[in-house]
Amino acid sequence: MTMRQFYLIILLTLICPIIANGQRLEFVMDMVHNNPGEPPFQTKYNDPHFLRAEGFNATVPHWHINCLITYDNFSKNIIPRNSETYRWIEQKAAEVEKKLAAFESAGIEVYPFTDFLVLPRQIWERYGQDIRRQNIEGVGSVMGDKGEKPMIPDMQAPLTQAIVRAQIAGIFDRFPQVDGLVLRFGETYLYDTPHHRGGSPIRKGKEGIQDHITLLHILRQEICVKRNKKLFYRTWDFGFNFHNNPEYYLAVTNAIEPHPNLFFSIKYQQGDFLRMTPFNPCLGIGKHRQVVEAQSAMEVYGKGAHPYYSAIGVLNGWPETRYEIVDGQFTGKMNDPTAPRGIKDIVKSGLLAGVMTWSRGGGWQGPYISNEFWIDLNTYVVAHWAQDISRSEEELFYEFATRHGFTAMQADRLRQIALLSVEGVRKGQLNSFTINDKWWARDEFFSVAANKDVLHSIISNHLQEKILAEKAEASAIWRQIEAIAQQIDHSDTATVEFIRVSSTYGRIKYELIEQMWRLMIANAQVQQTGRLDKTTVKEALERYHQLWQQWRHLKDSSPQCPTLYTELAFRNKKEGSIGELVENLRAQLTTHD
Repeated sequence: MTMRQFYLIILLTLICPIIANGQRLEFVMDMVHNNPGEPPFQTKYNDPHFLRAEGFNATVPHWHINCLITYDNFSKNIIPRNSETYRWIEQKAAEVEKKLAAFESAGIEVYPFTDFLVLPRQIWERYGQDIRRQNIEGVGSVMGDKGEKPMIPDMQAPLTQAIVRAQIAGIFDRFPQVDGLVLRFGETYLYDTPHHRGGSPIRKGKEGIQDHITLLHILRQEICVKRNKKLFYRTWDFGFNFHNNPEYYLAVTNAIEPHPNLFFSIKYQQGDFLRMTPFNPCLGIGKHRQVVEAQSAMEVYGKGAHPYYSAIGVLNGWPETRYEIVDGQFTGKMNDPTAPRGIKDIVKSGLLAGVMTWSRGGGWQGPYISNEFWIDLNTYVVAHWAQDISRSEEELFYEFATRHGFTAMQADRLRQIALLSVEGVRKGQLNSFTINDKWWARDEFFSVAANKDVLHSIISNHLQEKILAEKAEASAIWRQIEAIAQQIDHSDTATVEFIRVSSTYGRIKYELIEQMWRLMIANAQVQQTGRLDKTTVKEALERYHQLWQQWRHLKDSSPQCPTLYTELAFRNKKEGSIGELVENLRAQLTTHD
């Protein structure tokens, strides 16, 4: 054997395990985030054996595990044994222990979704003056606190830091099977933790940089070093801060020494899971490994009630990111062709450690679905790409179709529907000509008043025809989707019915949205000119009424139909809703007659 042959054998010995394992990311994680204050989702994505069969190696459950400890390690018997709080903790902890055993048996690692610092009321009553921040204007929001005065911890207070250490010790002492934690600090929901209060310990703006650094030093030492557990520190917040500002991100992360157990978890867009938003520039930079979050059922785009193929945007980038986007508006200039647009573009950074799909969750209330087909598609493509990043989105799409019994022409028809939905959604809900409120239609609500400023701009800049032409285009796309769905054939009649019903559901929704834009623009014209276009308003109201009748009939006609949207604004408010606008315009027609 020559020396060259000897070295070749050594080289092959080293690289063969890599080849055998494919180009798999370390973490293929899924999260089910339940609606705050509602019963947990009934979904197969809570089943550890299903996750294992789909190639996931980790789950991010929404168990409020940080609330299931007694803090005896900090102050003995601070929660009395005969109290309702103690009984609640013990009951919930016992439930979690059973779930942990099931995941451990299936070989799925568990990284619970955790809120620091949410603490028992007894901690606040005894130590509140020493740990509470007096200026409570924080980065995140606290919801579900029943109108009580917010209890926001001061991360720089020594006693707060001691409680963080006690919280970490309490979690891992009580639940030693837990493999690590996913940390949230941007938003705090207290709807499901009746005996606990708290909020984000991170201050607003640049002041928060030091709070992050302080918290991260503690978490790194206590979780990663001392206990050899993993920490996924989410960057999600509000404003131009940790999540989407590279300068802020590096100011925090460069101050923290890397560790094999420390990861930063980041949504793939520069902001929330929204269209007309650039790729997140915080991905692929710095010196720490990262996990990318991708939502499969976006609350802004139907929650799986109708076709919406988000996975292609996650991996490859959205069509609109070919162009510069400034404040949600096209500049008309081509984007830098070397700039990343999807997560496949940051692989070369060497920092991508995994993906976290949100198979379910995000937002509030409905619409509610009983068939997870569109969610399954998005989750499958992203998760299976993470299992072999050499594969293309298109290859994975057809693999999903084949596994679900679609072959040849039927698979192509399914792909047509998926691809058409990408712009059918964007051009229906948003627009390409001016800044649009991205949240005006979300969950099961239509908050038309959110577009007040953009409507003024549309009228002032004479953009009405272009806006409405794009809405008409979106409706035409959805009619095409509906027509293709009617041609889908499959031995599973329930799947066929859901594809057809959900496609019709989407067509009705976006034709309704087209009429909403006609009504919003007509109302804005009245406010600016005092003139009501009665013909347009009458036609739009008549079509609006017909579409709602169609939607209700669809719901009554099939058990596969998701629940419908409402005519109310966000979280059931009439003020600012489409229903209120329709009433006002009907009244104006009478007045002008």
